[in-house]
Amino acid sequence: MVTRLSALALCLGLALPLQAQTPDLPDQPQTARLVWSTLVALDQANRTGNYTVLRDLGAPGFQQANTAADLAAIFANLRASDPGLGQVLNLEPAYREPPRLTDTGQLYITGQFSARPTGVSFELLFESHAGEWRLFGISVGPISATELPPAEPAP
Repeated sequence: MVTRLSALALCLGLALPLQAQTPDLPDQPQTARLVWSTLVALDQANRTGNYTVLRDLGAPGFQQANTAADLAAIFANLRASDPGLGQVLNLEPAYREPPRLTDTGQLYITGQFSARPTGVSFELLFESHAGEWRLFGISVGPISATELPPAEPAP
């Protein structure tokens, strides 16, 4: 896992049994939508101080492991640093590795948004529940311009 992330909310030890059929890996647009919508939900929770919706969007195991107050405490440092999570809607996620299904059938996505001067790094874990991918684990943090790849010149 990335060592520079400032916030982590995972449901360790609460892995639910595999469903009878492992879900398919989502395609690129679906994967990007999961990343964007999750980071926007976190941004809204940080801006309002209300983590209820973020929690309610999670898988049952995520909800059982985290109260809204727990999430507020977990993301306090991220909220204070305000890396501009809302800006991610204007950017394509750059994946550190291809999104993949874990041995337990969960969807693991890791990457970053190379915004300037501060980028956003993320690790997300989703679980299939009732036919949709729901948040199971989240780690998000700012990354400085020195940690980002060089900006490409405009055409």
